[in-house]
Amino acid sequence: MTMWVEVTLQAIRSDDGSIGVLAEALQRVAAFAGATPRSTRLTAREIALKAPGWRLSVETLEGARTLCAVQTEGAPMPGFVRYRTFARPAGEDLTASLIEFAQADEALHGPLARAYRHVDAGTAATPDGEAPDVPAPEVEVERIEWRIDASGADILATLETSVQALPALRLAAPSVNGALDAVFRVAGEVLDAAPFCIAPDDEHASQAQPVHAAKLDLPRTATRRQAFVAIAASVAGQWFGNAASVAGQWFGNADASRAGLGDEHVHQLRVAQRRLKTLLKLFRGYVDDAWNTRVAPDLTWFGDLLADARDWDVFTDKTLPAYAESDDSAERWQALIAAADAKRRVARDKVRDALASKRYARLTLAFVEWLARFASQEDASPTRFVSYAEKRIRKDYRRIAHVPDLASLEAHERHRVRIHAKRLRYALEFFRSVTSRRTRTHTAKLLGELQTVLGEANDAAVAADRLASIPEASDYQRGFARAWGAASARKDAQEGERLLRSMRRPRVKASI
Repeated sequence: MTMWVEVTLQAIRSDDGSIGVLAEALQRVAAFAGATPRSTRLTAREIALKAPGWRLSVETLEGARTLCAVQTEGAPMPGFVRYRTFARPAGEDLTASLIEFAQADEALHGPLARAYRHVDAGTAATPDGEAPDVPAPEVEVERIEWRIDASGADILATLETSVQALPALRLAAPSVNGALDAVFRVAGEVLDAAPFCIAPDDEHASQAQPVHAAKLDLPRTATRRQAFVAIAASVAGQWFGNAASVAGQWFGNADASRAGLGDEHVHQLRVAQRRLKTLLKLFRGYVDDAWNTRVAPDLTWFGDLLADARDWDVFTDKTLPAYAESDDSAERWQALIAAADAKRRVARDKVRDALASKRYARLTLAFVEWLARFASQEDASPTRFVSYAEKRIRKDYRRIAHVPDLASLEAHERHRVRIHAKRLRYALEFFRSVTSRRTRTHTAKLLGELQTVLGEANDAAVAADRLASIPEASDYQRGFARAWGAASARKDAQEGERLLRSMRRPRVKASI
């Protein structure tokens, strides 16, 4: 059975909301020149499966039905997949066709064995007494396909849309020598010439709400490389999901995009970048020249924009209102809050513009390509990630446990402790499946509180600098901010010290 590689791009805007405009833009891409588009309209319905890594659907085209099963390989990552496909015509009796389909290939026996339960609605019990799930509705799909010859690689380009999803372009090729290069090269040409970006994972493809970090459940048998890929893919899910929740609103509605990027979107995008930075420090040996030259520079550019926007959010919404509430005249702070809000809007607009830029689109494509290539390789001496996780957790814990009394440290030294505490907390999130229950609850909770406490002191220091840069600030307000920062540093250092000394050493499960 042929293995395929596929890059998926999502449309970010269209003048009329149809895929016709997008198809015309694609025809101007060099790789599509000479390729004849084939348009079809069909209906499709997903059939629920309880087999991880498998998807099953039934498509109806001109009255003929086809069962399609897809088996994905490796950790799922946004915008890229390796998969095998199985297809078979379906008769009038879909349940019987599913049973025959499951028996047609040994690989399908387990995943499709009970798929017939999810075909028809109703309350009748299945043979083992379980009621079937309500089937997913049929969806009308508009599809345009091109066959592309990309330097010898045969690429099937499929542009499709439905009322439930934004238009998406899939670039797929049989996984032979050069296929990975070809699909990413064509994807790069598309991003440069047409309004597309790397697609988020299916769960967040049309979600408008902020996307938070997902809980990881790494198998104990995973190698270090497999663990890295799974964690990086999860981080990308949070990153691309929050970007897509904004990009989705650009499609056919430029005004909506201006309201789409909220404080929490910025925050979660920033968290995703910090988690990625922590991951790279946990696995330093995996950072290569390709990462340093093709991904890191633009990642820094984007991260700096997010950091500035997030700092202005905190300053405007939390720090300045806290000053006003504590002062004997809250009114004297209103003009300053308005001035800070204007600067916050400028910083937010820079993030919006970045998300819509070709530079950002190329960054995300470069990240996915790097991760896809990394996942296709193997370590010379594969090791289980469990032992590696234990060493890293122990090392990062010692960095904070052995520091002197926090109250005796300089501000920049306490800030370093906060950074190490944050990295340890993220490491515990990444490796949660192999840590003890106490570590996942008690230790992780204290680390979060320590990070928050020391973060408040750092926010106060940053706020004093930002306030000094605003012409509308008076000498009184600048002095107030410096005094607040000094008092906050003392108080937070004392509370941070209490939290730190009450923390138990993180533990990896002894049964592993």
